[in-house]
Amino acid sequence: HRAKLDYQAKKTAVAVIQNYFRSYIRVKVERENFLAVQKSVRIIQAAFRGMKVRERLKTLSEVNVVASAKQSAFCSCRTEAQCAAVHGSALRTQKWRGASLVTCSQEAEYPQREALVATQRAFCEMVTRKLETQKCAALRIQYFLQMAVCRRRFVQQKRAAVTLQQYFRTWQTRRQFLLYRKAAVVLQNHHRAFLSTKHQRQVYLQIRSSIIMIQA
Repeated sequence: HRAKLDYQAKKTAVAVIQNYFRSYIRVKVERENFLAVQKSVRIIQAAFRGMKVRERLKTLSEVNVVASAKQSAFCSCRTEAQCAAVHGSALRTQKWRGASLVTCSQEAEYPQREALVATQRAFCEMVTRKLETQKCAALRIQYFLQMAVCRRRFVQQKRAAVTLQQYFRTWQTRRQFLLYRKAAVVLQNHHRAFLSTKHQRQVYLQIRSSIIMIQA
């Protein structure tokens, strides 16, 4: 009878040890699986966020290049058209003045010719001043447009930097939260294993004390 009781006590102790060992192995395997899944999720999230940021920066750069090209083409076409119009009007006026001089050359006198030459000179100076004024206005418009484009580019880059900072802070906060949660899970598992071991030990001690009392 005593041998049977010893066998049952040893069998209970072995079962307790086996349960503890199996729970330890199960927790270890689950922890390794969780770490693998977490690593994969982080890699996928990092790749997706990088792709989104690269697409956004590429779109912004393409929009800025197209806008700059359109603005430059518009300004150059407008300036060339104005210069061509003024030059054409000046040529027509000069031709008309020349034809008038040729027609009236036989009847006009020398003072009239000098007056016509002075008029042509004054007209040419007026056209030159007008061209210079238009050129200065075109340069000012180009400077204003370039300033607006640079400011818009700066605002877009600043917005992109703020977005990246927000993503980084979110990722950092989530990483810290996952570390804390992982530590809490590990502590809970150890505490539960300790409570289970303690309970099994109490049961074993009760059985042992009962067996000793029966034997006595």
